[in-house]
Amino acid sequence: MKSTWTLPDGYGQKFVIDLKDNRKQFWIVNGLAIGIMVLLLGLFGLLMWEGFLELGEGLPLQLLVMALGYVAYIPLHELLHGVYMRRYSGKRANYGFTLVYAYAGSDCYFTKHDHRIISLAPVTFWGLVFLLLLFLLPASWRWVAYVWQVGNLSGAAGDFYVFWRLGREPDSILCQDTGVRMTVFDRR
Repeated sequence: MKSTWTLPDGYGQKFVIDLKDNRKQFWIVNGLAIGIMVLLLGLFGLLMWEGFLELGEGLPLQLLVMALGYVAYIPLHELLHGVYMRRYSGKRANYGFTLVYAYAGSDCYFTKHDHRIISLAPVTFWGLVFLLLLFLLPASWRWVAYVWQVGNLSGAAGDFYVFWRLGREPDSILCQDTGVRMTVFDRR
């Protein structure tokens, strides 16, 4: 089965993932994000202790680059979701922001396989970019790439949750992901 713009006959709603209005899912995802951040910042402290971080005289510039880079990263992360949504649906994704989340969405019904790729494409791509930067940047700039990586991994907590949640479902499901709300359908 391929992703489709019409829900096939015999399919009905199975469950909803709503990271904005479902308090339980909201706290699971945000708790996961905080846990990832605490773990990685703790690891950062260990790496810093071992000489990972050599702050240079350019700290104000580094802080500015770090902040601007992260602000740019957020829409670029969502743009990659949109690129893969377009790849599997043939149409441009919708983009937006809520108070807590930036998102890419579509009215297409994506297969489980396609949506799991859509979920992890940005964190995988940017994870590799930031890992490469850790090796290429001078020692005094590595912490900037590391902070970006922390933001990448902790900011993808919702993507990890969706990937995990869909992994428990049969291959027959279809997912309509409008941004922060995903409705999952299956054969009745």
